[in-house]
Amino acid sequence: MAHYIHLYFSYMKRSFISRMEYKKDTFIAMMGFFIENAASIASIYFIVNSIPSLNGWTIWQVGFLYGFVMIPRGIDHMFTDELWRLAYFRVRNGDLDMYFLRPIPVLFQVLSETFQPDAFGELIVGTVMLVVCGIMSNVQVSFSIILLFIVASIFGALIITSLKILTTSFSFTMKRSGPLVQVVYNFMDYVKYPISIFPEIIKNMLLFAIPFGVFISLPVDTLYFNFYNPYLLMLWIIGVAIVFFIISIFIWKINERKYESTGS
Repeated sequence: MAHYIHLYFSYMKRSFISRMEYKKDTFIAMMGFFIENAASIASIYFIVNSIPSLNGWTIWQVGFLYGFVMIPRGIDHMFTDELWRLAYFRVRNGDLDMYFLRPIPVLFQVLSETFQPDAFGELIVGTVMLVVCGIMSNVQVSFSIILLFIVASIFGALIITSLKILTTSFSFTMKRSGPLVQVVYNFMDYVKYPISIFPEIIKNMLLFAIPFGVFISLPVDTLYFNFYNPYLLMLWIIGVAIVFFIISIFIWKINERKYESTGS
């Protein structure tokens, strides 16, 4: 275990140094992120303000919800961005062959390959939105609520990563599973809005099939409306994260055994 921890941080250090050699690219990526999210925030603002009531939610509460989406997503983005490259082109281009020649698990190598410093921008914007929108919406915080949001952020990131691992693994057989990863990832856009406004089929998908709602919507519902016991909700989030991670690793190993080099 100590060997893998040391190896992981060695990979991360190498990736960070490599990214910092291209500071302009990192800066452009961060600016692109800011512009993209500014446009999304503006669209949400106009939508909420054009409707008398979004199922009882104010603009500041929706802003808090949007800000919280960025936290687990930013954590996942920082450490697992290489999965996107693998899903879209690394298998198809034959770049994965070298991973199978090393005496190290392929998934470990993939997850250790890239560190994305531009994810700090996502985390900063998300944190600022939480603070500002929280103050403007007069949130009442307690130890249990703070702990709930910490657990939801960490294990929520694990759920996002697990879904990416699961869908990316199909690139071993399909050669390119990027569109599948993107479809699943896009479901996160739904939890930028109150889950209560959606039809039952969408709610159930966001709570059980693609459970972004479990670690985004339910904690925020608990903060504003006391819908759930914070400690029981923490156990639910942790349980969902563990189950989805185990399933994703199981599916990854099955598909990994089916890998055939493209010969590129």
